[in-house]
Amino acid sequence: MTTKSTRTGSTKAGSADKAEEAEKLAENTEKTDQAEMTAEERTERADKIIRDHVIVGAGTGLIPIPVFDLVAAIGTQLNLIRKLAQAYDVPFSENAAKSAVTALLGSLGGVGAGTFIASSFMKTIPVVGTALGIAGSGATLGAFTYAVGKVFQQHFESGGDVLNFDAQAYKDHFKNMIRKGEDVAEDKPEAA
Repeated sequence: MTTKSTRTGSTKAGSADKAEEAEKLAENTEKTDQAEMTAEERTERADKIIRDHVIVGAGTGLIPIPVFDLVAAIGTQLNLIRKLAQAYDVPFSENAAKSAVTALLGSLGGVGAGTFIASSFMKTIPVVGTALGIAGSGATLGAFTYAVGKVFQQHFESGGDVLNFDAQAYKDHFKNMIRKGEDVAEDKPEAA
């Protein structure tokens, strides 16, 4: 019996070692792939990362509970910035990324930022408010996610990183990308 349990224990340890080795190999392969990417391939990869996160960002609008949808959307945007930072091989700081997302939202002014918050809180009105809130916040959060992605894509392509991001420098570009993001979030093919 002792032999049998030892074998089981070593099999579990062996599986854990193999899983760890596979994870390291995948990580090294990703780094090698990034190093060998051309600028065009990196841009295409970033565009795909943004598109994928816009879908998730718009989906967070389907969360029927006010504020929870905004929290989920911010989490999606932080993940978006992290993935873009990996694609462009730049350092990532979650705290700096949170500050950047907050600063970008603030760059919209009271009316712009209020739109995001109002679309979430509209869900507190039974039936009609919930339906309108879900529809409105999905498109709004998808557009915001698109704009965050495009701003960081441009920032990383110009040699910046999360730590030296200046929201004011991208204020106009961000507003333009939100307008374009509304079309993308509504899945208009000519917008992408």
